[in-house]
Parts: sequence; C-alpha cells; structure tokens
Amino acid sequence: MPLTLGAVFGEAWELYRLLMRRSILTAFLVFAVVDGVGQLSGLPDSTAARVVLGLLSLVLTISGPVVVQGALVHIVRNIHEGRPPERVPALVREAARRFWSLLGASILYGLGVFFGLLLLIVPGVVVAARWCLLAPLIMLEGRFVGAARERSSDLVRGRTASVALIVVVTFALTNAIFWPVGFMGLDPRIRFPLGLALASVTAPFSAHVLTVLYYRLTEPERPVIHEDVRRWTSVWAGPTAEG
Repeated sequence: MPLTLGAVFGEAWELYRLLMRRSILTAFLVFAVVDGVGQLSGLPDSTAARVVLGLLSLVLTISGPVVVQGALVHIVRNIHEGRPPERVPALVREAARRFWSLLGASILYGLGVFFGLLLLIVPGVVVAARWCLLAPLIMLEGRFVGAARERSSDLVRGRTASVALIVVVTFALTNAIFWPVGFMGLDPRIRFPLGLALASVTAPFSAHVLTVLYYRLTEPERPVIHEDVRRWTSVWAGPTAEG
C-alpha cells in the first residue's frame, strides 16, 4: 500500500470504527482521572493541599496522554496479529509496563519538535516526522528511547515528506476541534466535560495513524487488520463468534 495521506487515513479510520468502543473508553477513563484531579486541585482551602494536588495534576497531565497512546498502539497490535482486543485494564497495564520509556520519548519528541520549530519551522517538521514512531516502536518492539529514536529515523528516512504531511495534517485535524472551546468563554462546568469528550474521541485516531504508519513502513506487504479478523462476526468475541 502506498504511503499517502489518503491510504494511511483510510486504514486509520477503519481501525477507529472497528475499535471505537474500547479505544474511546480507554482514553475517556484515563483522561477523566487526569482532568478530574486538575479540577480538584483548585478546590481545597489549604495551601498545602492545593500544592500537593497541583503537583499530582501536573504529573498526570504529562503521563496521561502517554498511557493512552501506549494502550491504543497495543490494541491495534491485537487485531494485527489476529487476536480479539484486550480489555481496558490489560491495555493500560501493557502501557504501564513501558511507561518510563514512553514518558521519556514523549518529552524527547516534544523538546525536539519545539526547538526545531524555533529554527525556522522546517527542522521542527522534519523532527516531527522522523521521530513520530517512538511510541509504536517502544510498545511493539520493546525498544528504549534512544534505540527507538534511531530506528524511527531510519524507517522514515527517504519518506520524510510523505510522513511529515500525514503527521502535520493529523495534528491539525485532531487539535483544531479544541480551538473553539478555548475561545468560546464557556462555563468551566461545560468546558470540562466537553474537553474530556473531545480528547477521548480524537486521541484514538491520532494513535491509530501512528500505528498504521509503523506497520506500513515495517510490514508493507501485510494489511494492518489481520485477514481473519475481517471474517469474525464480532471483533470483541473473536473467532468464537464465527458462524
């Protein structure tokens, strides 16, 4: 399959529809904890309590998206290998097993893109493309941050322009939906659940795009969705649902 925006988005959308129920639920549960602690951090009258909750909120804000991305990469692995998707606790446990590598990769990626954008934008876009496979490589190949960065660069090299287009468009599409919420002056009681819902809906698509990119670059001859899965009556029940 060609590495085009349409082809990658088409497979990512197919994954999104197939795994929607569990992917969105996974993202929702993790983000609900993150956002909930953030909301609670401003409630206590005690300064000490506010500081503790504020620090906890900061940690969760950084680590929550990392856990979500790792879990959603793993759920695609299930059906790529012809297995029913695991339940939410199992997905989160798999991400937790690689948590520190995922967290390190997230920080490295963010800093790399940030400083690259400061250098007239183009270097930042190149970094965003070359290092975009960090999470899939950590989850699917068990690599640590440094090795994942090198392998990601090697896999993308020669196709940087195509991958950069996919990464930039994905970021724009999944983040543009939040912009009106920030400028609408909504009551916090409305903004909180709305932001949570939007994050839960968009995070799976972003993760699926990156996982599709990984499989397109490492196993271009194999479909992302195992051919057996397409014959199942229900992806959740697996082969036992056939017939």
